[in-house]
Amino acid sequence: MGNQLIEWVRSARSRQVVAAVLVTATTAALIGIVLVAATPLGCGPANALGLKSISTRCGPRTAAASPGTPSPSPLATFSTSASPSPSPTAVFSPSPLPSNLPPDTGPASGAYPPFYPASTDSGGHTIAALSLNCRLPVFAGPPGSGGFVVFPGGAFVADPASAVGLPSPPPGGSPVASPTPGYSQQNTGLSYDAAYKKWVPVSITQVSPDGSRYAFASSSSIYVEDVASGTLSEIGRGQAWNIIGVQAAGVYAMQQNKAGLWLVPYSGDPTQITSAGFWQAASSVAAYGTPTSAVPSGATNDIIRVDLKTGALATWFSRKDTQTSVMGIGAGGAPIIFVNYQAPYYVTEVWIVPSAGRGIPLGGGNSGYGSINLNGPPVTDSYGTWFLGGVPYGGSGMVLYVLGKGLYWMSNLYANLAGGCVQP
Repeated sequence: MGNQLIEWVRSARSRQVVAAVLVTATTAALIGIVLVAATPLGCGPANALGLKSISTRCGPRTAAASPGTPSPSPLATFSTSASPSPSPTAVFSPSPLPSNLPPDTGPASGAYPPFYPASTDSGGHTIAALSLNCRLPVFAGPPGSGGFVVFPGGAFVADPASAVGLPSPPPGGSPVASPTPGYSQQNTGLSYDAAYKKWVPVSITQVSPDGSRYAFASSSSIYVEDVASGTLSEIGRGQAWNIIGVQAAGVYAMQQNKAGLWLVPYSGDPTQITSAGFWQAASSVAAYGTPTSAVPSGATNDIIRVDLKTGALATWFSRKDTQTSVMGIGAGGAPIIFVNYQAPYYVTEVWIVPSAGRGIPLGGGNSGYGSINLNGPPVTDSYGTWFLGGVPYGGSGMVLYVLGKGLYWMSNLYANLAGGCVQP
């Protein structure tokens, strides 16, 4: 009986491998592409094509080299050493910046490489760890849940000073807004203001880059607090706002449930930058969003850009059969874009796009083994861009993207990011 069972399992596995190969070969012939897999036979093609019935049978494996996006240049390579590497571990190496986006025939080949948290690559070489000496501020939820993930080591140290709340409006001021349904619902959260070494009761996107101010919405205005003095001022009175970003020039915001973007300066009257678009993130020079607030399931939308000085609009990122959104701002002010492919792929990707039509796929995947999903909002600092990361059936943690090097699995702790990694 035991021998018959073993033979049956071997036969079943053989049929799965053959099926994976036949499906991959047939599909490649139909669409005229060649898939380069760096996985055990059948798993790489299945993941690349989004064939869940096959890819979900693929078990955990060590990190493998990325197949890369179409580019004349070779992929960057990992550093190696002879001894086991402690966490964090390099996940994969990104392709060089392509001259244009990969062909629009489906998910980019380098966007979801074979991955599983491990200390060796597909050739069995130890991947050198990224060594940091800093503290990453995070929070678990309510006020008082903040603290720091300390590198090296990755231990969490709680900080009771994170128990902060929004200041009370002055007499005669507008009441603080409660979250309401609608596009770009007001963010809430915690962030650590490294410049002033204190916690503030808003999302990191509502703090100015120099840390001197933070903003939050009232029912009919925006409040701005000076972090050093605690002075509270009210701007943009007479309108309910959704805050998109806080910069030196003022607060960039949308009027609730209306298209368009405004600059609400720290003194003076608001100025409309554009009457079009639904905006999701802003740097000091541009904002990024979508032409409409939403599209039907199965429809495609694009990411658009508006120049904050001129109001000029441009299409920044477009992939057919996808619905896209802006996760945040990365190095150099480049938008970080979440891509959700519709049928028949059912996979996701995360891109950083420094200029129109030019981008780097950072990660993504389907629901099976061999993929890493990046979640936001991301936080960019001098080390790179931090994400929350998840591996289907393999856990979650914190991931750091370093331009030109790739992704590093930094911690198995999973918490909301509250700012960039600061010096001890």
